[in-house]
Amino acid sequence: MMNFLSTALLFSSLPLIHAQYGNSAKSSTTTAASSTTSTTSAAGGVHTINVGEDGLTFNPASLTVASGDKVEFHFFPPEHSVVQASFANPCQPISSGGFFSGFFTTSGESKTVFTLTVNNTDPIWYYCGIPGHCQAGMVGVINPPSSGQDTLDSFKSAAAKAQGSTVPANVFGGVVGNASSGNSSSAATGTSTSSPSKTSAATATATNAANTMRTAGDVGALVLLGLFSWLMM
Repeated sequence: MMNFLSTALLFSSLPLIHAQYGNSAKSSTTTAASSTTSTTSAAGGVHTINVGEDGLTFNPASLTVASGDKVEFHFFPPEHSVVQASFANPCQPISSGGFFSGFFTTSGESKTVFTLTVNNTDPIWYYCGIPGHCQAGMVGVINPPSSGQDTLDSFKSAAAKAQGSTVPANVFGGVVGNASSGNSSSAATGTSTSSPSKTSAATATATNAANTMRTAGDVGALVLLGLFSWLMM
C-alpha cells in the first residue's frame, strides 16, 4: 500500500515538472524573438569633399547627394575657402542665398570643417575664394544637371576667363565645427537593426534550451514509469 501511494505521488508531480519546463522554454523563445524588433533611426547621409588636398582642386569636384544630406568640406594647406556661385557668374558670390565658409589657413588637414546641409537637388556651383584659385580651376558642383550644356567643364572654362574673385563679408549658410564620426563619400541608409547573426544565435540558444528541458521531462517520466512497473511486480 505504501509503495502504491509513493508511486501515485510521483506521478502526480509529472504535470508540475512538464509545466515548469514548458513555461521556461516559451519564455526563452519569446525573449529571443523580441530582441529583433529594436531599431535605431539616424539622419541623412554625410559626404566629404576635400579642399586643396591635391593642389587647387575639390575632390570630388562633382558630387550627387539626396535632399537632406550633409556635405562636409575638409580643408588642406595652405589656405582655401568655399563660396557658392551661379553657373552664369563663376568666381563671384551668388546674388541670393548661398554660403561662404570663411578662409581656412592650416599647415595640415584642418581640425574643423564647414558643413553644408543640402535642402533640395538643385545644382550648387561653388569655387575657392582665394585670389587666382577659381581661375586656376578650383571650382565644383553638387547635384550637377543630368543633361544640357551646364556642365562642370563649362563652368571651369568660364571661371578661367573670370576677372578676379570676391567673397562675402561673413561666414554663413553652413556650420564651422568638428567633422562627424561617420562621414562617407556615399549616402548612408541611416537605419540600423539588430545584428542578424546575433539574433540567430539567441534564437538557436533558446530553442536548444527548450529541447533540453523537454528531453529532461521525458526522461523523468520514463524513469518513474519503470519504477512503477518494478513496484507492481
